[in-house]
Amino acid sequence: MNYLIKICSKIIIITTIISLVLLLSCNQKSTRKKIDLNSGWEFFYEKTNKWYPAKIPGNIHTDLFANGLISDPLYGSNSDSLTWISEKEWKYRKEFDLSPDFINRNLELVFDGIDTHSEVFLNGEKIGVTSNMFRQWVFVIDDSIRKKQNNLIEVVFYPSSLHNSERQNAGIYSIPDNRTHTRKAQYQYGWDFAPNMETCGIYKDVYINSWEKLRIKNIFIEQKLVSDTAAILVAYIEIESENFYNGDVKIISPNHEFDSLNQKLKINEGIQTYPVEFVIKRPELWWCNGYGNQKLYEIQVEVSTKFRVETKTIKTGIRKIELCTDTDKDGQKFYFILNGQPIFARGANWVPAEFFNGSNTDKKYEELLTLAKDANFNMLRVWGGGIYENDYFYSLCDSLGIMIWQDFMFSCAMYPIDDKMIENIKEEVKYQTTRLYNHPSIAMYCGNNEISNGWFDWNWQQQYNISNEDSVKIWKDYDNLFHRIIPSVVADIDKSKAYIPSSPSFGWGHAESITHGDSHYWGVWWGEEEFDIYFDKTGRFMSEYGFQSIPEMNSLMNFIPEDSLYRYSQALKNHQKHKSGFYLISKYMEHTYPIPEQFEDYIYISQIVQAEGMQKAFDAHISAMPYCMGTLFWQFNDCWPAISWSAVDYYNQPKALYYYAKRSFENVSISAYEHKNKFHINLINHNNYSFITKLIISINDFNGKLIMTDTTVLISDLLSSTPVEFENNITDSIAKYRNKSFVRIKLFDNNTEDLLSSRIVVPGKNYNLLLPKQELTYNAKLHKDYFEISLTSKVFIKDLYISTENIDGKFSDNYFNLIPGENRTIFFYPSEKTNKLKLKFKSMNQIINDILIMEAIEEDYEDVVSEE
Repeated sequence: MNYLIKICSKIIIITTIISLVLLLSCNQKSTRKKIDLNSGWEFFYEKTNKWYPAKIPGNIHTDLFANGLISDPLYGSNSDSLTWISEKEWKYRKEFDLSPDFINRNLELVFDGIDTHSEVFLNGEKIGVTSNMFRQWVFVIDDSIRKKQNNLIEVVFYPSSLHNSERQNAGIYSIPDNRTHTRKAQYQYGWDFAPNMETCGIYKDVYINSWEKLRIKNIFIEQKLVSDTAAILVAYIEIESENFYNGDVKIISPNHEFDSLNQKLKINEGIQTYPVEFVIKRPELWWCNGYGNQKLYEIQVEVSTKFRVETKTIKTGIRKIELCTDTDKDGQKFYFILNGQPIFARGANWVPAEFFNGSNTDKKYEELLTLAKDANFNMLRVWGGGIYENDYFYSLCDSLGIMIWQDFMFSCAMYPIDDKMIENIKEEVKYQTTRLYNHPSIAMYCGNNEISNGWFDWNWQQQYNISNEDSVKIWKDYDNLFHRIIPSVVADIDKSKAYIPSSPSFGWGHAESITHGDSHYWGVWWGEEEFDIYFDKTGRFMSEYGFQSIPEMNSLMNFIPEDSLYRYSQALKNHQKHKSGFYLISKYMEHTYPIPEQFEDYIYISQIVQAEGMQKAFDAHISAMPYCMGTLFWQFNDCWPAISWSAVDYYNQPKALYYYAKRSFENVSISAYEHKNKFHINLINHNNYSFITKLIISINDFNGKLIMTDTTVLISDLLSSTPVEFENNITDSIAKYRNKSFVRIKLFDNNTEDLLSSRIVVPGKNYNLLLPKQELTYNAKLHKDYFEISLTSKVFIKDLYISTENIDGKFSDNYFNLIPGENRTIFFYPSEKTNKLKLKFKSMNQIINDILIMEAIEEDYEDVVSEE
């Protein structure tokens, strides 16, 4: 019996030990578990009294279209007939089950993005209300409403227009309209590049978070001190814990790029932040595009107790970005300093890449941002009338070296605030600033777009009959929101980044707009001034300016019916949201360019007008360095197929402007232009080193005959724009051969003889140019996944545009000039594999000569008529 007792005792002991080991092993697992809830949703369509499949992330417009219940909102004039969607309530639902290991844990229902006014129900009980599409919404799931099986989430969306009207009818100011009462993407209410389609839906991920014991909520990596030998960093680790625990924290480099750190940690109950200092020896810095590598360090934080091991990994770059706004003899500077080096910002304004948030794809982000990098951009301004972009967007910008000027989402209106709205906005700013903290690409925050400018310059007080007393109240709200509330929340989280309350610093009608801070110059377009005004109205940092053009024919055919592919068709008008857009395109065209009869030729000329106009802005801004230290044109991309200011259309097809910007934004380039009866040349060097250069200028006729040439040698200073003078009088020679010659400037490294840059200028108005007929030969050679295209011409060809007839893809260059007798090689990257390439060509030569032929025919016809 004793023997059996001993055996049983040993079995019990062994079993207990095994159980304890298994329990400890189980307890050492991560506390965090997640249930993805994106799939399996339905929405209810009242008209048919049926439920239909819904796609999450998504929205009601795209769900209706996917189920054949409406026509394509982006096609033709369809958007005009879809206003009813924004006026109705919409219901979404989804069922899900909970596995046993989730039953006794802390559960949260999380919406990363929900647009906008909604009530959320779980198993018939309301668990929350949403009122801001720019926040993450987290709802606790308590024991009383969770079930093991057949849990039902229901979301009811209410029209934002109804909410806005109720607020306005209650006497709350609405300037210039009532969209300001909802924290929603402002462009959805209609803009001069976007239609009015107020959508709703779950436009980001939805999931259940679960945890027990403790969890890591956030990690903030602060750069305490950075030198060539070491970077001293502090990881601020935000932990939520159910109880007090003795634990350990480790800072680990998964790629073994720095030494790990391990230290004891006392973890208190509740939410606390714990600073842990660590060192990266001989750090590699993060640089923006064109200045160095985009080094990103992977940093893993591990927090462990006897119960749990929690890990969280982030990527960040080591860098310091400062905004200099010092005063000087001319006014107030405005430029960025990266790792101690002043940077001339080159880029554009970014708008949402899809009108319907949630429809965007990683692929589209990759294509657009790669285009920006390839065009030598080092900055994008995320515009305040759109959205805060998703995490993937900012991660791409980190890896591509594109700095981000981040607006908060307020634009062109006065925003009424009360205690409830203030709290709502605080949570928005807190969430977004926390989310973006570790991205090295974030250069600064800006409170709003053009609101200060609007209040002082757009006549709102008279237009909306605002009394002096109300004006004081309205401005007080503005001052409180953008000078106190938002910067205070930002500073609580991130003191490392600059904040400005509004952009521009002064409106373009004020003298200070070209001497103080950043500038939005709209004398061109809105003011109908000539493009040459850019040379007289260059400010310290040009953060917005632009001109419209029409997308290429291949793009138009995607959203305009074939029978409406002509100027001013109703379908085309529907995609021109600026009230004077077509008029202004034609007005500027008439000043300098031939007006073609054929619609496809008109499209081409509209793009040349835009590109050459913005070229003058680029020349003005970049040659004014260091007085001017940034040029961000409006706008880089489109949110829907439109006639707009974009350089890249909705289908990711670059316009002429894109290629002009790409050439102008190179690190070493030549600025060359005529202004006030003089030909100006500047050598541009964005690099942080000097070198000796040789410049050769030549004037040739359009058949290639050399008229004159000259050479000079000079030093190109670092970060400079250096005026270039030749011994010969270039201005007089150009005047003598105007309209029948081209000017070519080539820049060489004087030591290596390497060609660093070149620039071609064709003096004269385009409609006066005596361009010869287009004579072009080409050969396209297929490589593994691209075509090599060689082109030659016996005559000068201006602004040669190449398109394809059989396949989509991207050209390495386009809208360029061909020099007589010289071979030019470019590359075409097809969107899918093919061994055939059908090319079409268009140039200014062709347009001018076609018009001359038409005029000759008309003259002959008139002669015949008169003789009869």
